[in-house]
Amino acid sequence: MSQLDPIPYSDAQLRSILERVRTIAMVGASSNWNRPSYFVMKYLQGKGYRVLPVNPGIAGQELLGQKVYASLRDIPDQVDMVDVFRPAREATGIVKDAIAIGAPVVWMQLGIRNDEAGARAEAAGLEVVMNRCPKIEFGRLGGELSWSGVNSGIIQNRPPAAPLQRRVKARPAPSRNLDYGFETRAIHAGAAPDPTTGARSTPIYQTTAYVFDDVDHAASLFNLHNFGYIYSRLTNPTVAVLEERVASLEGGRAAVAAASGHAAQFLIFFTLL
Repeated sequence: MSQLDPIPYSDAQLRSILERVRTIAMVGASSNWNRPSYFVMKYLQGKGYRVLPVNPGIAGQELLGQKVYASLRDIPDQVDMVDVFRPAREATGIVKDAIAIGAPVVWMQLGIRNDEAGARAEAAGLEVVMNRCPKIEFGRLGGELSWSGVNSGIIQNRPPAAPLQRRVKARPAPSRNLDYGFETRAIHAGAAPDPTTGARSTPIYQTTAYVFDDVDHAASLFNLHNFGYIYSRLTNPTVAVLEERVASLEGGRAAVAAASGHAAQFLIFFTLL
């Protein structure tokens, strides 16, 4: 098995983690605004998480309103999850520190998998997620990722709900996701009941309004740091449903609907250059 083969975590498990966690220690947080660790930290803060950056190179400084720590062991507060933005070879040492501070969850980012470190953490009673991104999983489970035509793999009979902390009746979580047939995906993939009306059909939008909270929000959308609609491609709810449905039926990661046949040709030939 390759180190980066996908691990089949159930959506219920990932949602449970993201609902329980409140304070995240991000090992490898960067002060560079264009680094993934920076905008993942910023995104998670925007969703209500307290994210404590860990980076010995900038320890003592402030990053996105939080003090930067040199190591996990320097953090004086309780940590609910350790988010690892460091190479896989460093995961063993990070896991040792996570165990020492009593963090219940270790989450290794996309491209990071260390089975030995993961086994050590699980043996100590920690919950482990590897080769996944909490930002992407939050957006996927909450419906944001579908705005871009990405195949979320989720078909539901309720409006999308972000995995925020909420009081729910305790029940055993399924260990695996449901497998849906072609007919079900052909009708329901990409669509979900409207959160206001409960309607299951997706209206055809002829125009789309683009509203930005501020300049920083607009920049984060155009930089693809945040999920949302942008001017530079044909994006609206109708098209997003079409894109995700095509991606689901074709077994792909995502699909892109072009505004014209000429634009589609350009996309095809540009990738061959």
